[in-house]
Amino acid sequence: EAGALPPLVALLRAGTEKGKACVAGAIGRLARDVPTHALILEASALPLLVALLRAGTEQGKENAADVIAELASDPPNRTLILGEGALPLLVALLRAGTEQGKENAADVIAELASD
Repeated sequence: EAGALPPLVALLRAGTEKGKACVAGAIGRLARDVPTHALILEASALPLLVALLRAGTEQGKENAADVIAELASDPPNRTLILGEGALPLLVALLRAGTEQGKENAADVIAELASD
């Protein structure tokens, strides 16, 4: 898993919009394993995922929110997520995203609000 992250993050940084959405989906699957959260953060994926929330395709926003929800399930990551400015973008997705995007944004916000 760790070996897959650097090329995925490189694509998240410089890929096509469709590619970024697909990569965020792949990172989301990796993020379901809590020990990979640190690896994802160390690979500097969080700012790129927040950028995808800001200006990605609808699929990209959905997938970015999904990854961020997984990361937010680990309490120490919540401050990092908020520090990246994700909350206003998640609220915007909750208001105007696709149904899946809204669901994923709500999941992140719920995680951020939990103890």
